[in-house]
Amino acid sequence: MLWLCLILLNLPHCQLTLMIPNAVFAYFRERFPPINMALFAILFFTVQAVSSFFIAGQEERPFWWYILGILAVISFFFRLRVFDEIKDFDIDLHNHPQRVLQSGRIGLKHLISLSVLGTVIEIVWSLLSGWPVILVWLFALGYSLLMRYEFFTGKFLNKYLLLYATTHMLVMPLIILWVYTAFHPALEILFPFYILAALSLLSGFSFEVARKIHSPVAERPGVDSYSKSLGYSTSVILVLLLLLGGVLVQLYLLSLIDARLWAYVLIGIVFFFALLLYVNNLFRPTEKSLRLAEKIVSLFMLAAYMSIIIEVYFQ
Repeated sequence: MLWLCLILLNLPHCQLTLMIPNAVFAYFRERFPPINMALFAILFFTVQAVSSFFIAGQEERPFWWYILGILAVISFFFRLRVFDEIKDFDIDLHNHPQRVLQSGRIGLKHLISLSVLGTVIEIVWSLLSGWPVILVWLFALGYSLLMRYEFFTGKFLNKYLLLYATTHMLVMPLIILWVYTAFHPALEILFPFYILAALSLLSGFSFEVARKIHSPVAERPGVDSYSKSLGYSTSVILVLLLLLGGVLVQLYLLSLIDARLWAYVLIGIVFFFALLLYVNNLFRPTEKSLRLAEKIVSLFMLAAYMSIIIEVYFQ
């Protein structure tokens, strides 16, 4: 696996070391919590649900193949997290010295070791799923490596937070395509993929913006935020527009799968509460209320994906 470490992480060596379980669990709770892993698993089954609805005659897969696929998707997102930890280590050491990684309870080499193990799972699952899947995985991996090195224009991108985020969020449709190809390995991109890609991109982008909006009194020197980069009101309007775009795509997808009324109502309720919170924060911004709004935005992703799964499989 030495070659894999050199390619993925540009490090002189990769050593799988014995890690302290408590520190590993503490890191995951802090930076890659189980709720995130559950959402990635739900994303996997959402892609399966949409592909099975629109594409007839899919191959039957054993139960362990699905488990391996879920682990592969979680691993891909975890590697993105590790790439971010490598890029931002020095900055986070200054701004967040109390974190598990920055405090030394766990090291980058431990995270790298875990990500290499996960990459092996991705390769195995992709190979088992067919050569088209491994080709799409390589493309997605290649794009994530460009993200790791900030497209070799880091000084420029770091001046424009929105542009930086846009280039990095484009990995989401590639991950969707990777999983989609596993259920439809004909290297034929059909219409459902574009809908799913748009939903994942808009919902993911809205959450990315939401988590980096702070009230004026909560802004910290040296810590980037959209409210600081774009202006507070502009960033709030942006997250609402992204969320509205995600809602419209979701409603269209629900109509395509002949969803029942409850799914539309659920999405409408989630958006209504998000709108209510953000409009209130435009006039009376508080950090507590913004963090609640962030949770509502993440709830939209969960509600969108789960409503698709339920309507496809349990009508």
